[in-house]
Amino acid sequence: MLEPRVSKQDIREQIWDYMESRNLADFPRPVHHRIPNFKGSYLACQNIRDLEVFARTREVKVDPDKPLEGVRLLALQVTPFS
Repeated sequence: MLEPRVSKQDIREQIWDYMESRNLADFPRPVHHRIPNFKGSYLACQNIRDLEVFARTREVKVDPDKPLEGVRLLALQVTPFS
């Protein structure tokens, strides 16, 4: 007999529920049906500054999701405009 499969959506629901129940999310809330913003995301984004590949890059693409706001701001601060 085959085991029932767990879908990506099942996992997403579990993660969203976990984040909400433990108050791990920041604005915007609720986190369901979106890429969730989590407490500490801005600080985590600042860590890319230490990556060699970030220092060498000539282009940066960052999605508009709230948890990536720190990466967008950092890229604008360190990117020379020509």
